[in-house]
Amino acid sequence: MKTQIFLRWLFYALVLLFSYCLMCCGAFHTWQPYFIICLATAVSMREQEFSSSMFGAVCGFLLDIATGTLFGFHAVLLLPCCLMLSLLSRNLIKVNFINHAALNCITALIVFGMFYLFNFIIWNEPNSDIVFWNVFFPSFIATSIMAVPMYFLIKIIAGKFGLDDARERELKETAEEAAEDED
Repeated sequence: MKTQIFLRWLFYALVLLFSYCLMCCGAFHTWQPYFIICLATAVSMREQEFSSSMFGAVCGFLLDIATGTLFGFHAVLLLPCCLMLSLLSRNLIKVNFINHAALNCITALIVFGMFYLFNFIIWNEPNSDIVFWNVFFPSFIATSIMAVPMYFLIKIIAGKFGLDDARERELKETAEEAAEDED
């Protein structure tokens, strides 16, 4: 069991490193997807609250380095977002593709919105609407599209290393306990 957990987090870290490298290479120009946001949301929907929060913070720090923003800015945004995603997926919603796509869009909207607010609107930058439509909007669309392959990649990693089995056992035990309580 510990080996599976270690290997799962090792592969999450490798995907994070690859996502960071893709973001830093600049191959997408203005349509730059924020792969790290997609990864943070996908992992948060499958992991425990504390571990997903810490992973969100690490993703935020790497996103700060990749985008050249103030160190900790994205970490402060992604940590509570990942915590909320983990709590939602554990208690209220089912982990599936549609929910992941919707929650990824909401998380990306929060991150892009806060970045735009603190870097352009508060400072009353001229032509900030041009930056919004030519940089932020295409990046938001690309990030939303890249949620598709990231969801399936994380689903494969989690399935190979026992996370889905553990969740199914937990749900089965909860259902059995509820049935016993009714009797």
